[in-house]
Amino acid sequence: MLVSSTSACFRRAASSSVRATTSRSIATAAADLGFETSTVDGIKIATKDIAGPITTLSFVIKAGSRYATVPGVAHALQRFAYKNTPKRSGLRLTRETELLGGSLTSVLTRDSIVLTARFLKDDLPYFFEALSDVFVQPTLARHELAEVVAPLLKLDAKLADADAAFVASEAINSAAYRKGLGLPLYAQATDSISIDNVRSYKDAVYTKSNVAIVASGTDISTLSDLVSTYLETAPAGTASTNASTFYGGELRIPSTAGNVLTFGIAAEPSPTFNVLASVLGGASSIKWSYGASLLGATAGKAYAKVTPYSGSSLLTVTATGSPAEIKSAGAAAVDALKTVATGVSSEILKKGIAGAKFEALSGLESTAGLASVGEILLGSGSVPAAAKIISEIESVTADSVKSLAEKILSEKVAAAAVGKVSELPYVDELGLKA
Repeated sequence: MLVSSTSACFRRAASSSVRATTSRSIATAAADLGFETSTVDGIKIATKDIAGPITTLSFVIKAGSRYATVPGVAHALQRFAYKNTPKRSGLRLTRETELLGGSLTSVLTRDSIVLTARFLKDDLPYFFEALSDVFVQPTLARHELAEVVAPLLKLDAKLADADAAFVASEAINSAAYRKGLGLPLYAQATDSISIDNVRSYKDAVYTKSNVAIVASGTDISTLSDLVSTYLETAPAGTASTNASTFYGGELRIPSTAGNVLTFGIAAEPSPTFNVLASVLGGASSIKWSYGASLLGATAGKAYAKVTPYSGSSLLTVTATGSPAEIKSAGAAAVDALKTVATGVSSEILKKGIAGAKFEALSGLESTAGLASVGEILLGSGSVPAAAKIISEIESVTADSVKSLAEKILSEKVAAAAVGKVSELPYVDELGLKA
């Protein structure tokens, strides 16, 4: 009962404080995606005021592994989320969150650390204040690193090593980019991370210029007022920067977790990447069916995808299964690229464009999509209108798709083999260059 009364007081105090604040921002709308955007006290914000009882709130911070000043420090900072602050202990935050029926998550990507809360709409003031507290003044205690965070880092790494697809993803990023986006997502056993490293990194990246606040289930005025109220004291800082260069090359990693072969190229984001991935396909959109895409012939053993980053996109073709199945699927993937390189029919191009449009727009709809919106907002300062996304994808021509397939076949690619590497093919045996 005492905890309940205390939490209720928090909500009432936060609500009254927000109502007393005058927003210092001008909102702009990207109506077709439903997001309104604004900048408040140097912080970029976006919100979609959808009907329903649940609000989702994300602090998207440009603090991912690509910006790590010390190997593994971004992972450590992400795992410090929702621990102690001067205002409340981690235990108190957990109990109050459970009391209000909400949930808190933190996610690390190569671009960002994403702090997300989901809760009943009436509890927005409490959860905004709680996330702001975690963002502005985490305690980052030395004993927490040793007793709580370090074991979590080891567990994350152990679980990741047991996932062959993840290991392959890490390896191809390393081959493609080397530094920056090529750095490991998680802390490695060889990394030495001190509490001073974590504190210095936090001071550098947890700043107004490095965060975008994205929400669904609230209006722009309310969100602006909350930002003005609770983030006024956050340091301004300077935006993190990290240019990406594609190198290529092949890595082979023995593993008992499974067999994976993946190859691809990276370049500045282009809708042609997305259309080619859609044309190649491989991942069926209909249950119990392999689909009619070019890679559908591999019976689910190979698929193409685009992984978007800030300033770069990585287009990959991945094959899984036994070494023999991977060799067959890999050869089929190269044959599919050769087919595209000879020319794309209007029907295949139309289908590829439709699939690319769906993937691009549906990726902004989910809770994970809020992180994507935040990363776009940090990169460009605005959320693109759906009409613009559609127009850019529809402008892709058969010739540009053909040229991209020719480039993959003729130029150096990045590649990674994981599993029984003595039995897995090298990409040059499939006709590619690494």
